[in-house]
Amino acid sequence: MEKILEVKNISKKYQNKEGEVIALKDVNFRVNQGEFVSIIGPSGCGKSTLLSIIAGLEEKSTGEIYIEGEKVEEISPKIGYMLQKDCLLEWKNILSNTMFGLEVKGKKNQETEAYVESLLRKYNLFDFKDKYPSELSGGMRQRVALIRTLAIKPKILLLDEAFSALDYQTRIMVTHDIYSILRKEKVTAIIVTHDISEAISMSDRVLVLSKRPGTIKDIHKIEFNMENRTPINCRENPKFSQYFNTLWKELGVDE
Repeated sequence: MEKILEVKNISKKYQNKEGEVIALKDVNFRVNQGEFVSIIGPSGCGKSTLLSIIAGLEEKSTGEIYIEGEKVEEISPKIGYMLQKDCLLEWKNILSNTMFGLEVKGKKNQETEAYVESLLRKYNLFDFKDKYPSELSGGMRQRVALIRTLAIKPKILLLDEAFSALDYQTRIMVTHDIYSILRKEKVTAIIVTHDISEAISMSDRVLVLSKRPGTIKDIHKIEFNMENRTPINCRENPKFSQYFNTLWKELGVDE
């Protein structure tokens, strides 16, 4: 598989009232085209900070980020970012919300509008294009937020606890929907999550960060060897509990 992202020797230091804090130290990993990678670790280990550095939203102290072999020093147009909240604009209808990123980047035109409308049709949201966010369920709102992000055609999608605000049942269904959409659209994805089950069910690999200062403690390849893999049927596979127990124990080790 072709490498699309390389994170090299990333460290992050910052100052607080107690002095210097090392949040991340010498983080190294690669992500291949089309992969779905999860990042897990104990609270405060720098998971979200790492994602923000990759996105170009936060400065690193040392190290380099490469996307498709090119060194990145600022926000890259090749990256899309989804947060815990869907951040839909309540005064805009669904069609306008999905076009908003294109408007901000000055890329809204007949061709890009047609692409967004095709995504809305493809993922069963076109009939709701004239509705407003308050009229949609939490799961539908997240799908709208995803289509808004996909409208700019990112090569890599970063998801920071993107499903944690949803109730358990909705969360499982949304992970199924988002996973399916990203696979069909062939978008590389990196998700930060505290949910081990979510990480296993969606990922090709799971990166485990150590406690602060966060560094790569281990990388687990997730293989279920099944046809038509989905997050839901992964949870029913006998190997799921094996992966869960391994990651649970690893996160529980106090080094």
